[in-house]
Amino acid sequence: MTRHLLVLGGGVAGLSATLAAAEAGLDVTLVDTHHLESSASVQAQGGLAAVIAQGVAHGDSVGSHVSDTLAAGAFHGDAAVVAAICAAASSHVDTLTRWGTAWDRTESGALSLTREAAHAHDRILHIGGDATGAGIVAALSARVRGLADQGRVRLLTDTRAVRLLTANGAVTGTRLRRPSVGRDTDVTADAVLLATGGLSGVYGLRTSRWGNPADAVGLALTAGAAIADAEMVQFHPTYAPDAAFMISEAVRGEGAVLRDASGERFMLGLDPRGELAPRDVVSRGVFGAQGGAWLDASPIVAREGRGFLATRFPTITAALARAGLDLERDPVRVTPAEHYWMGGVATDAASRSTVPGLLVAGEAARSGLHGANRLASNSLLEGVHMGLAAVATVVAGHHTLPGRPDLGASPRPTVSTGTGLELAPPHDAVVAVQALADTHLGVRRTGAGIATALRELSRLRDRHGWFPELAAAQAVATAALARTGSLGAHVRDDTAGASRPGDTVAVVAHHTTPGIHTPHQNKQLQEAGA
Repeated sequence: MTRHLLVLGGGVAGLSATLAAAEAGLDVTLVDTHHLESSASVQAQGGLAAVIAQGVAHGDSVGSHVSDTLAAGAFHGDAAVVAAICAAASSHVDTLTRWGTAWDRTESGALSLTREAAHAHDRILHIGGDATGAGIVAALSARVRGLADQGRVRLLTDTRAVRLLTANGAVTGTRLRRPSVGRDTDVTADAVLLATGGLSGVYGLRTSRWGNPADAVGLALTAGAAIADAEMVQFHPTYAPDAAFMISEAVRGEGAVLRDASGERFMLGLDPRGELAPRDVVSRGVFGAQGGAWLDASPIVAREGRGFLATRFPTITAALARAGLDLERDPVRVTPAEHYWMGGVATDAASRSTVPGLLVAGEAARSGLHGANRLASNSLLEGVHMGLAAVATVVAGHHTLPGRPDLGASPRPTVSTGTGLELAPPHDAVVAVQALADTHLGVRRTGAGIATALRELSRLRDRHGWFPELAAAQAVATAALARTGSLGAHVRDDTAGASRPGDTVAVVAHHTTPGIHTPHQNKQLQEAGA
């Protein structure tokens, strides 16, 4: 009997898994809340990190990619997972190429490689200069639609998963909601791949042009799966608020520098790598810059001449132009904004969560690759790798076993889920969550601020029920309160010293009356002065 894989999410992870599943002969259904064009993957500007033969010829190595990934992640990543994903990157590039991805190339026909922050070598492949995610998604979506026309893939768009079905402690399918149908439908499957993305919708100040409602967190918690490293939220340092658009790290890779209000270049005084330090370091530098921060591309213009930026970064140039800004003419004001979630549903190397039948990939998962801070352009790579790993798990029949992600021996704080997941909360309730996250769960945090966020989130839950954005904010705040030291993207201003890498905070659901905390949480709230 052919196994049925139900894929939730049409980003790079979900699309890769769908194509691999079809090629492996699985019965596969892909569900997307839109039309495969609104994922975070589409918005990925920089590229995909991979050490290909061309890079090796110029001195790069998989070992260097591994070292850069672990160092950027504050050595909190899973070394075995990092090594496996970096080693497989070149083969994933070949697979994406076979599926129709058209990478940028030099005049000689070689793949065009660039460098981003915290990478020791030029190893970033890109498409359209600064539209890599959109290019990959377009190629993979076209292929999926072709397979759907052939009857090899079942494609459901404008469809949202509202619940994971469970039996005997295992996930057995999904309840789907399609507005065009007017009623919910239960779809059973041998395995469900959760690839619905991160939690950008929890924050008001974010790089994403549309906020992800964080369905993965709510669905996974109600099914009993553990969430790990929820406190590890990455903020991109060069979001241009006057254009409501993110300026890719690759612009700094080409030579742009950061200056404060007095015109001083401040990053070299904070880190010897300057603007190419890891994102968490640069974000804190921009956050604390005297009078604000501006991105100055004049070094690039001096070296390459006018017109280079429009050719190399056409998407960014056009977005800035719509706001009356021109990087070749003047520095552009920037600020940190929520960009990526290193945390997520805890998975092992086979994409298995702690619940049998539930696989997770992409930003929805905490695979162990990113540690406490994601290395630039590793997210698209991870999505492809873990999507393919999920398919391999189903083909081998190992999806019936619970995953064994490394969660350490630390106590597991809980979040109260109430009695159900509300998918249509009042707009004001979502805005209130975003305000709390922006204020208390940002680049720098304090125990008192986190406790305030938890207290107000509890009140929101009492009034409006439990909805995905609130669930994700609860998970972030609960884990942030539990990790009293600073590590990577998680910085506590009220405690001295650093948190030890490898100590993982795993959050689980506590199905009780909303607003009631466990004794462990109450103790933390009291210590924080709540």
